[in-house]
Amino acid sequence: MRKTIALSMAVTLGLNTGVLAEERRLDEIVLSADKMGSSTLLELPSSVSVVSSDQVNDFLIKDSIGLQSMTSNFLIVETGPATASTFASMRGVTSGMIGTPAVGFYVDDVYYSALDMNFLDIDHIEVLKGPQGTLYGRNSEAGIVNVVTKAPSFVPSAEVGMEYGSFNTISSHAIVNQPLSDTTVLRAALRYEHSNGYFKDTLKGNDVGEEKNIDARLKLYTNVNDALNVTIAYNYQKSDSPYYAQFAPWTSNTIRKNIEVDYLGDTNKELHDLHVKSDYTYSDTLKIISITSAKKEQYIANNDLDFTTVDLTRLYTDKEVKSLSEELRFIAKPNERLQWINGVFLLREQENHDYRIPMNFMNMGMGMPLETLVQKSKIDTLGTALFSEATYRFENSLHATLGLRYDREKKEDDYTQRGGTMLSMFGYTDKSGSASETFDAWLPKFSLAYKKYEAFSPYLSVSKGFRSGGFNTTDTVGQSYEPEFTWNYELGIKSKLSDTLSLSTALFYIDWKDMQVELAQSNGVAYIDNASSATSRGAEIELHMNPMEGLNLFSGFGYTKATYEEYTKGASDYSDNYVINVPRYTFNVGANYRFEGGYYVGGNYAYFGKVYMDNDNTRSQSYGVTNVKIGYEQEKFDVYLYAKNLFDEGYITRAFVVNSNWYARAGEPRSVGVAFAYRF
Repeated sequence: MRKTIALSMAVTLGLNTGVLAEERRLDEIVLSADKMGSSTLLELPSSVSVVSSDQVNDFLIKDSIGLQSMTSNFLIVETGPATASTFASMRGVTSGMIGTPAVGFYVDDVYYSALDMNFLDIDHIEVLKGPQGTLYGRNSEAGIVNVVTKAPSFVPSAEVGMEYGSFNTISSHAIVNQPLSDTTVLRAALRYEHSNGYFKDTLKGNDVGEEKNIDARLKLYTNVNDALNVTIAYNYQKSDSPYYAQFAPWTSNTIRKNIEVDYLGDTNKELHDLHVKSDYTYSDTLKIISITSAKKEQYIANNDLDFTTVDLTRLYTDKEVKSLSEELRFIAKPNERLQWINGVFLLREQENHDYRIPMNFMNMGMGMPLETLVQKSKIDTLGTALFSEATYRFENSLHATLGLRYDREKKEDDYTQRGGTMLSMFGYTDKSGSASETFDAWLPKFSLAYKKYEAFSPYLSVSKGFRSGGFNTTDTVGQSYEPEFTWNYELGIKSKLSDTLSLSTALFYIDWKDMQVELAQSNGVAYIDNASSATSRGAEIELHMNPMEGLNLFSGFGYTKATYEEYTKGASDYSDNYVINVPRYTFNVGANYRFEGGYYVGGNYAYFGKVYMDNDNTRSQSYGVTNVKIGYEQEKFDVYLYAKNLFDEGYITRAFVVNSNWYARAGEPRSVGVAFAYRF
């Protein structure tokens, strides 16, 4: 019924879109996620959402968490501050705090292992749903988020901005774009943000949640000659924040921003990313692209592990990931009907994990000091892949795409575990060893699209997804888990009803094998296990419209039903239960209007249905968040007032069980602020 109403509304509105159509034409952003740079949102035979630079600013999308308000069937689970620890759920395919991500996160063609990012100097963001295994391989079985930052321009420009808001939030940024010669240009962006946080520690009587974030980017572009362009980029991120501020006891109807813990803890995250992209035009029909990346990511955290007002035990975490990668693409368009891409991908990655748990409760309760539990793991990964994808356009307007990728990973784990048991008092403390596993997969893709009519372009796609296996680095240190595989079947329609109105719909069905599931021990420490099978099915619809000059509208609706088909663990049978962290319904709508005199008003609303928090299907309540923004814009400056979560909706972002007690983290309450930007 929802789809019938939306389609009828779209057709009716489309009859009145002839006036000033040229000025109101919808933006047609050329997507980079297809790695060929030849498709727009309505041309790619896949469910895609695109968030433009204007939308990032207009709808207060400051970080990766904000994306969930702009696209359907997408949820980012906040376990802590935005830059500390989050994970994503898309179309029912979800990951967890540990293990391998299900949604690939890319910034300017470079893979990031974590989804946590503040957005700075963004051109646009692409969200592709469904397995993208042919072009992206491992860890993209749910889909990908592809962030494209602004490229250097040979037109000099600069911008500075300030923002002040609730909870003593202060943010400032600066962007400079400066040509250095006729062939070389530099673009630099920097932002600093500080906030006191919105939690209250009733045990100590002080505010909780102070965050400090620094984001920086340098891009140097040079036109070596008529055939070769090179971009050298460096990204830096640093965040300091408290650990997860959770309240207890939690029930599905309980929302509190007051917490009581003996030790709040802290998290520190730092990222360095240096990459070089070379774009070489070999001939009129062949282009060669090389992307070389070196990254270092470090995450250090100290937190209370018992979540009580007594100092029973804590958890110290130090995780460091270093990686080198190279991707080489050969892109060809030998004629008007055929286009193809062949490529090779190489990865060398080293992960160092160090977890420490002091056994304070034994000292306090029994007077028997136990050695601190120490778990260390060093995982070396060597990954290789070959991929190919081709699209042929038949004379009858039928477009066929066929792709295949071979992905292989070899992982070696050297691990040590000592202390933490009664035996440690008698000298039996060590558990060390090594393990090696190789995971590989063939990842095919096939799609058909009929593109004779812009107003009705149906497509069908079948693709295979793959999430790499690995080793548990906590609790069951050294124990491996198997890779996860999915088959995704999608039927959709892309409709460009006029230059000012577009509509996209999709139906999908996903079949899982060896699904990776995050399980928690009674002490809260988690590990990865494999379930037997699961399925997810659902639908999506997205509408974009410019009904009159200055007015832009968008809306989206998503439905997902993801269930375990067969999954037992010990005496528990979770078969037919719902998969955790998957809202059944999502809905978003937004609008903004720019008056001729420079005044601006806009807002959006995002709704998320009930989410199941554990395999027993304990669920949270649904919620909806409204954001508004008004301002005045001129060529040289902008000034805005904004309100986030205008109606102060209470909700939780995550809930979990420790020692049979439920804990939860409250979502961000209402906040207001003012922002100013000046351009040179």
